[in-house]
Amino acid sequence: MRAYRLVLGMLLVYTSSFAQKKERDSVDVEQLEEVVITAQYTPYSEKNAVYKVHAIPSKTIQKKAANNLRELLQQESNIDLSQNSVFGTSIEIQGISKENIKILKDGVPFMGRLNGIIDLNQINLSSIERVEIIEGPVSVFYGTDASGGIINLISKKNQTEILKGDVSTYYEDINALTVNGNLGYKFGKNQLNLNGGYYDFDGLSTNDALRNLNWEERNQYFGGISYTRNFGKLDVVYDGNFSKEKLFSVGDPDRRGDIKDKDYHTRRIDNNLNIKGDIFNNKFITATVSYLDYQRYHDTFDVDPTTLERKLSESDSKEDNIVKFNYSGVKAQLGKNVQSEVVNYAFGTDINNEYTKGSRILDEEQSLFTSAFYGSLNYKLTKNLEVQPAARYTWNSNYGSLLSPAFNTLYKLGNNHKIRLSYAQGFRAPSLKETYLDFQISAGPVTYIINGNEDLEVEKSNSFNLNYNFHQPLGVSKYFSVEPSFFYNEISNLIALSEFVDNERQYINIDKFKSLGGTLKLSYKPITSLLVKTNFSLIGRYNKYNEKFDSIEYLYSPEVSVNLSYELEKVSVALDVFYKFSGEREGFIIDPDNANNLMKTTRKSFNNLNTTISKRFFKNSFIASIGAKNLFDVQDIEAVDEAGSAHSRNMQLWGRSFFVKTSYRF
Repeated sequence: MRAYRLVLGMLLVYTSSFAQKKERDSVDVEQLEEVVITAQYTPYSEKNAVYKVHAIPSKTIQKKAANNLRELLQQESNIDLSQNSVFGTSIEIQGISKENIKILKDGVPFMGRLNGIIDLNQINLSSIERVEIIEGPVSVFYGTDASGGIINLISKKNQTEILKGDVSTYYEDINALTVNGNLGYKFGKNQLNLNGGYYDFDGLSTNDALRNLNWEERNQYFGGISYTRNFGKLDVVYDGNFSKEKLFSVGDPDRRGDIKDKDYHTRRIDNNLNIKGDIFNNKFITATVSYLDYQRYHDTFDVDPTTLERKLSESDSKEDNIVKFNYSGVKAQLGKNVQSEVVNYAFGTDINNEYTKGSRILDEEQSLFTSAFYGSLNYKLTKNLEVQPAARYTWNSNYGSLLSPAFNTLYKLGNNHKIRLSYAQGFRAPSLKETYLDFQISAGPVTYIINGNEDLEVEKSNSFNLNYNFHQPLGVSKYFSVEPSFFYNEISNLIALSEFVDNERQYINIDKFKSLGGTLKLSYKPITSLLVKTNFSLIGRYNKYNEKFDSIEYLYSPEVSVNLSYELEKVSVALDVFYKFSGEREGFIIDPDNANNLMKTTRKSFNNLNTTISKRFFKNSFIASIGAKNLFDVQDIEAVDEAGSAHSRNMQLWGRSFFVKTSYRF
């Protein structure tokens, strides 16, 4: 059934391409320099940015055949992903995870964390131009949730053609189907963009449970509208997005033989109004007003163990478990960044209010108001040395005033050598969920309860990052680069979940968390058609039990990733290989049978290898790709990844699969 829909979609796209008379150039027009916007005073070239920004362009998204953020980030260095059947996919950067990693779209945060997790499976990439990543703290510019790093998704907006669009289809042999479309129309000083998408996954199981699927069936819908009006050097942009997901969680029989299924429903409605552009002679302003609406609930079904017929349960209704979250915010920044001038600056304000309502919220509704003012000064001490001190002052309605300073430097040794050094002191106030939400989840026949904690204290962090980059051009479109980097992070009062007691746990403050490590990145492009990238990483995570039990202070795990890209321009064929080795990862938990003993836990090492072959037709207007994911057939791995968690499965991957993807652009 899925296959015929894929073939039909491919035929429609293929046929329409013959009718397309306008031919695209043989190669896409690319900017001479990559321009990044995350944590910058103004849109700025990546190579000259004080913050080290890693940009993943749309071309890479296409080559990876990535439908969502989880699939895109799987082979990125210093990034570790883990999958929970109900919460979804979570992310860790430099050993720091969950609430300390901020995920944004065009600078506006995503809503809807569960156990600190934004489910990366729910973040569709069909309307995304590129993804910008900053490893390490960016708390001065983005405040809470940014002490571990930033992932900022940049939407497709700017176009020069009157009419521009694309349609893509994707089918994976695990019965996963994706269809996406984008359309842009430019008239005068106006531009209208529409996008929509659908994702359907039948789910699968990598365990021996009778009914339970640890990769649940999902249905997702996405839609968006963007309108841009140009006023000379200023653009006013309205961006509205809608997404809806239904996740089917089927249950195993409990000890009494009863079976309960749950359908989890998630809905997001995001509205953003943005003004950006040049004012007052070389000043750049960006201001965003946003309102985000998120809700999640589940329907519980009693299942007949003989006929497997489902009947809506009367004991756990939608009205009893629905939780709603709203976010309204205003963020404005004025910056000046003229490379020829000695002094540049940026200052801004960030004001937002979060509101939640539901029967599982303390007193059924709570709110959290935050206002912040920040400023940053960039001063060129010499032609090659610039320093950038910054600070953010925040007032939080629950926790009062907080100050977070930062200091960055960029030193250029000629045109080929750059050294970046940064320090930041951050904070994170407990979220509404951590403070007030009582949450229940079912895993097979067992129900677990997670309780909020009003007595949580603010997390505070200190972070250091050192990055060196050597870039040697070898001719036109040829180069060799070496980039070693080092980091150290320390968080006091880290918020984590306690040990299970009678299937219940709550959020608590852990005294200390630390991580340290380094990465070596090598890039080599000897000819225009070949690019090889190799990354070596070693990350050490502090063992919080070491002082009490005299155990090893840091537990290290290695990573190796390789990306090979080879293009045969004469026949318009490209081969891409993406590989990552994740080394063995050790940890400790307290023995549930003896609180005076430690138990060692291990997540085994594993390999993840993907490959894609792409062929371009009709002057690049039609692209067909075939490929394989997880060629080593890795499935879920027995592991413990978080403080206080019980022995559980870390569902990294669902096994080997093959895919076909088509994309038509006009």
